[in-house]
Amino acid sequence: MNIELTEKYRHIIQNIIDANVKFYGFANKIEWKFFADPSIAIIAKTDPDLTLLLNINSVDYAYTINEPLHIEYFILHEIRHIYQRRLVFLYKTDRANCPAPELASRYDYEFNNYVNPTDRNGYYSQQIEFEAFIFSYSVILYKYGPIEYIKLPNYYEKMDAQRHIDCWIDIFRKQKL
Repeated sequence: MNIELTEKYRHIIQNIIDANVKFYGFANKIEWKFFADPSIAIIAKTDPDLTLLLNINSVDYAYTINEPLHIEYFILHEIRHIYQRRLVFLYKTDRANCPAPELASRYDYEFNNYVNPTDRNGYYSQQIEFEAFIFSYSVILYKYGPIEYIKLPNYYEKMDAQRHIDCWIDIFRKQKL
């Protein structure tokens, strides 16, 4: 991995993560690190230990083409998956105190039967992905307004995604985030 690039972007990424804590729904520190994949389409992922992984090549590319909010968008997306996995953990360990047991059960099923992005319809129809995309898009829209290069996947454009986006933005406004 390119050490110069990791040093160049380390503080920028940490600042993005720290600036968005108020949106996460939990207060735990986000552990994260870079990985290197030649495919810039693989921007971010979460490992089983709930560590956020960012592709240094994707980060550098987004900044080189002056589209840095792609990185924030996918950081938010993956952090929503961390939230979902934390809810599953609570569901499995303390079901009586789980605020949304049915949703946690669905998340658990989907994580255990995950449909990869190569199956476009299956991937996008998963609740965990729908929620992560809508959440991250809503935060970006709330913070910055419409950004020409930040779009929801076409699959969601055909659905009533706007209702869900409006709901998130209403939550953010009410909480004065």
